[in-house]
Amino acid sequence: QGALCAFTGTAPDRVLEAGHLYSYAQLGEHHEHGGLLLRRDIHRLFDDGWLAVDPASLKVSVSDELESYPQYAKLHDEQLHLQPQKQQIEWLGKHWSEHRC
Repeated sequence: QGALCAFTGTAPDRVLEAGHLYSYAQLGEHHEHGGLLLRRDIHRLFDDGWLAVDPASLKVSVSDELESYPQYAKLHDEQLHLQPQKQQIEWLGKHWSEHRC
């Protein structure tokens, strides 16, 4: 059945990777609960800010750039497929502030 992408649900292990919830390139260190397992395409779109998570509702927000792609547009307002840790919610909030506020 595969492992779980936080945004889309189960997927083959082969397409999943650990995604940082912060810019590892900027901070240069790993943080406990600083990532989520994501499909590769979802990971890239999250890094680019085209996908984000509202830290208050834990629902996915899809950018206007993705609205014309049904496979991504359908993620809008969907709940995450896991319950994030408190620290993950804090990182998601920082990502949200950077890309949605």
